[in-house]
Amino acid sequence: MKKSNMSVERILFQGIIPLLLMLLVADFSAAFESGKKDLNQQGSYQVVGIGPGDADLMTGRALAAITSADIVFCNGESRENLSSVVDFKGKEVIEGYSVLFRFYGKDCNSLSEEERTKHKMSCEAYQEKQKTFAVMVRKAVAGGKKVVFLSSGDPTIYGPDIWTLKELSDLNPVLIPGLSSFNAATAALKVGLGEVILTAPFKGRGGKEARDKIEDLVKYDKATVVIFMPREMDDLLKRIASACPPDTPLAAVSFAGHKGKEKVIVGTVANMGKKLEGEDTGATLIYVGKTLNQASCRFTPSKKEKNKGKFYLVGAGPGDSDLATLRAVNVLKKADMIFAAEKISARFTAELAGKTIIDGYHRLFPFYGKKCSEVTEKERSNERGSCEEYHKKQEEVSRMVRKAVAEGKHVAMLDSGDPLIYGPCSWTLTEFRDIETEVVPGLSCFNAANAALRQGVTEGSSSHSVVFASGWTVDEMSALQSTLVLFTMRTEFEKFITTLSKHYPADTPIAIVSSAGYAEKEKVVRSKLGTVLNDTGKDELPFEYLLYVGDFLNGNFK
Repeated sequence: MKKSNMSVERILFQGIIPLLLMLLVADFSAAFESGKKDLNQQGSYQVVGIGPGDADLMTGRALAAITSADIVFCNGESRENLSSVVDFKGKEVIEGYSVLFRFYGKDCNSLSEEERTKHKMSCEAYQEKQKTFAVMVRKAVAGGKKVVFLSSGDPTIYGPDIWTLKELSDLNPVLIPGLSSFNAATAALKVGLGEVILTAPFKGRGGKEARDKIEDLVKYDKATVVIFMPREMDDLLKRIASACPPDTPLAAVSFAGHKGKEKVIVGTVANMGKKLEGEDTGATLIYVGKTLNQASCRFTPSKKEKNKGKFYLVGAGPGDSDLATLRAVNVLKKADMIFAAEKISARFTAELAGKTIIDGYHRLFPFYGKKCSEVTEKERSNERGSCEEYHKKQEEVSRMVRKAVAEGKHVAMLDSGDPLIYGPCSWTLTEFRDIETEVVPGLSCFNAANAALRQGVTEGSSSHSVVFASGWTVDEMSALQSTLVLFTMRTEFEKFITTLSKHYPADTPIAIVSSAGYAEKEKVVRSKLGTVLNDTGKDELPFEYLLYVGDFLNGNFK
């Protein structure tokens, strides 16, 4: 009996167990093949903002995307420019598909002969190349390839490549933010900006008069107007002169972000034309506004202070540490003394290891340059500390920095985002005009939030201009009727919506971008001005959010 039982067990072991193993192997093989199939389908398409000039103005996130890519669409100039930091070996690099936005989504037959043929290719030729590009990318992504399209500057600000996100929306594309020429040019000027208007000298579209004409925008003297793509410079200066007093400050920044080529010319409406005679203005931004009187680029350090140390105002970018530029990281590595709030320095523990980090001196701009005896009671009540306390802290920073620089040390003040857009540390550029200073431009929360929206913020149907407003100026700035970006800096959301409703129709698209630049926390909510309070409910918004208003939000994806 026992012998018989042993035989049954042997039969079970020799027959059924191998069969089960075969089934398990078959299941595993099927799962493995399925997994391989899934892996093959994990291709991706990303538009990567590579910044406005030198390779080190690219962010760490952009560099990582290019490094891991299988296929890179870029022009020869960009490839050569990035070769110092990017190894293109083993990658398929494809040229010839940049600046293909013209006629995208339009009916060629509805255009006049002049419109169809006034560019380097016909409408039909542009659209054929757009289709070819889309087919190439879809095929590559379907085959598991990682595809990146390198776009200079910030692709969302007058960028020629944003159309690819619309065309390939089915691939769930990603937009990696890039530093704009505006960020780099402001750093070259060394001037802190509050309210800003970004625009271009378009006179109209489709035969219609432009709503946001240069002549109207430059009259608003509480903001700095930044004009992209000046093209016919003489004509632009005449338009500005027709609306502004002769002594209105002007600045021209050419080749922003290109060391060795970057040039800043500061003047007035009356003399800028003469100052620009013979200059190459093909890659120039024009600034208009009284803030330019404070531009530290106008001041030259004394000779006795040269060849000593240096003071850097460094933009750390918004959100995650990989949105800092390579230049910012390099400055942190070489700095001997660093001023940084704990929340910011915590993002760069590796780069700051072993360095002298000084906390407690971050937001010190209130009352700078003012006599405490002249400060009103209302001004005092708006701040946590007294005027005297702020002055004491400012003097402490000045002493520490001057002593370190005199000893030949490099001192960096680290600020989040772009340190010159509503930057609380920009006062230091005025304080240290007599010593060697450099501003390292940073990605603004605006750049990061644009990328989260995956849209061209200058592509509104009724406005091609963008206005930066704060909680203190939203009423005035809304009256300009351009695309508006509200830097909230507080959470009085209902008050903002009530104010905006006085200037924009109820069906105006709204977008709220929270925690821009934080990969794990970033959130976008889309709504309409008339319904946004109901759509957002009673949930309290975080401190870090931007509010977008404008019909550019209608053109998201196909």
